[in-house]
Amino acid sequence: MSSITQALNQTNNEFNAALSKQKGSNLDKDSFMLLLVTQFKYQDPLNPMEDKEFIAQMAQFSSLEQLMNLNTSMEGLTEATNNQQMINATSYIGKQVTISGNSIGKNTSSSGETTVSTFRYAFGDAVARGVLTVRDASGNTVYTEDISGKAAGPTFEFTWNGMTSAGDVAPDGVYTVSLAAYNADGEAVLSDQVVDATVTGVVNDDGIVYLGMDGGQLMPLANVRQVSEPKVVGSDNKTETPPDEDASHAENSGGGENTGSSGGENTEATTGQAA
Repeated sequence: MSSITQALNQTNNEFNAALSKQKGSNLDKDSFMLLLVTQFKYQDPLNPMEDKEFIAQMAQFSSLEQLMNLNTSMEGLTEATNNQQMINATSYIGKQVTISGNSIGKNTSSSGETTVSTFRYAFGDAVARGVLTVRDASGNTVYTEDISGKAAGPTFEFTWNGMTSAGDVAPDGVYTVSLAAYNADGEAVLSDQVVDATVTGVVNDDGIVYLGMDGGQLMPLANVRQVSEPKVVGSDNKTETPPDEDASHAENSGGGENTGSSGGENTEATTGQAA
């Protein structure tokens, strides 16, 4: 075997070894430099690379290195931002939040006290017929409630009592509330949906920060609309609204319209927003 063939084989092996280290099909700057040096080493002495071609390839290498360094810097900045976001999110622990979504949780403590997230919703149009459905994590229907006749604008509150439609106690877990509402013309009515719950922890999953709720569900930090102090518990073990909160909510064990002291519909949200 000639020396030229051996050299070419050696170079080919080196280049293939460099390629095998790549996670994808793109070359990194080390492989690019190896290719460039190999080209210089085996170019024809009687027909060397022209100056313009050499300068163009060096410019390509310089641009590649700068882009890869920028990509590395951006990855580090993203990681630092996510870490800082998670640290900031820990200040939410123990606070009550209003968060966009329809995921509620049912959790029973060791003392036998059951916590269920409050679900609130508002319609953009009057509802002629509709139904509220609670489903478990497997998609099975657990509870349904008729919501026909709901007006557009006011905020309605649904606090599930943890019982199935058959009258059985539903197990602890995460549940999804869905609304199917239609106006007098049979058209679907859009709704704004939020969940009120107390934050118990923070989770960072693949760069996305989630808040752990007292009902056991995880909800994205980015969906938080409002943060407030948790409700205090009175001597009679009933939840009372703190003095600094001017909105009053009537107890609703099975779900339905939220009523104030006047007995009418809650007109907190006259624009159709639930929070």
